[in-house]
Amino acid sequence: MLLLGSNALAGPVNVSGTGGFDYQADVVQPWTAPVERVVVFERLSSFIGDLYLTRSDDAGASWSAPIPVVTGPANQRHADLVQTGDNNYQLFYLSNATGSFRIHRSSSTDLVSFTDHGALSLGWGSGGEINPQVIRRPDGQLLMVYHRLSGAAYIAQSSNGGVTWDQNRVQVSPSTAALPRLTYRPSDGRYLLIYQTNPGNNQLRMWSRTTTNPASWADTPVEVASGGNNHDGWPIVRGDDQFMLFWARVVGNSFQLFSSVSADGSSWSTRVQRVDRPGLFNIQPHVIDIGNGELDLYWGAAQDGAGNDYNILRDRVIWDVLFRNRFE
Repeated sequence: MLLLGSNALAGPVNVSGTGGFDYQADVVQPWTAPVERVVVFERLSSFIGDLYLTRSDDAGASWSAPIPVVTGPANQRHADLVQTGDNNYQLFYLSNATGSFRIHRSSSTDLVSFTDHGALSLGWGSGGEINPQVIRRPDGQLLMVYHRLSGAAYIAQSSNGGVTWDQNRVQVSPSTAALPRLTYRPSDGRYLLIYQTNPGNNQLRMWSRTTTNPASWADTPVEVASGGNNHDGWPIVRGDDQFMLFWARVVGNSFQLFSSVSADGSSWSTRVQRVDRPGLFNIQPHVIDIGNGELDLYWGAAQDGAGNDYNILRDRVIWDVLFRNRFE
């Protein structure tokens, strides 16, 4: 059983096919095409990545054959695709094409051909920026969180569609953190940040922070997932204005996916297990709210117990059982 029965609305669909070791999907629902989905993911060979793209025109029920969009001898990973216009998309990712890891940008008007614009200037004199995640506010402002190798997490802003970014290097985490992810709630202008830390025993801990001013983070971080080993947080704002977090947590000898809900980004509900594939790793959830109390959940799903083969899977899930019962 893949998704827990009370949460699932459909059977899981293989998004990336069986062409390789597929990780770290990012999904976009284009503005003018509500039934279309676009997924960019990294395909690894000996942990060197290239970026591939696949599309669905039936709300994720079926997918096109993946096409390469960023390839070459460099290591390209951790894709983040953002729509910035009716026919404009910006793709951010880490790459060591310049000799050290930097965050790069490519752009596209057709989601087939991408133009490489090279590494972003974020105010650092040396390389080491990795794992970007970018959100777009309703006013068009872009915000990106990322972290430095063996360092803290930071946030940057762009007012011109991602072409240039501020150089302020605003720190949003303790001295060491990884995989920062951000979401924004327009109703009250509140940002929710999620990141993970390693206390030294590889039992990773997951934290949340909130602010209404992305240039200033004065609150005390809150541990979302206490105890155990917690990875890969992905926050969203649901249609009912609640924050929701998905992440991977060890159960037995493998990672499974969980979720929790919060009204304020600080007090979190009891975690709910969303994926149950005993003995198989399930990591890197990415989620979009598609309305009517339903979510599209994408994740990296191991196809063998050794974790030597991953595919990107997708399934439709509900916010929670109580919400669904109100419509039945």
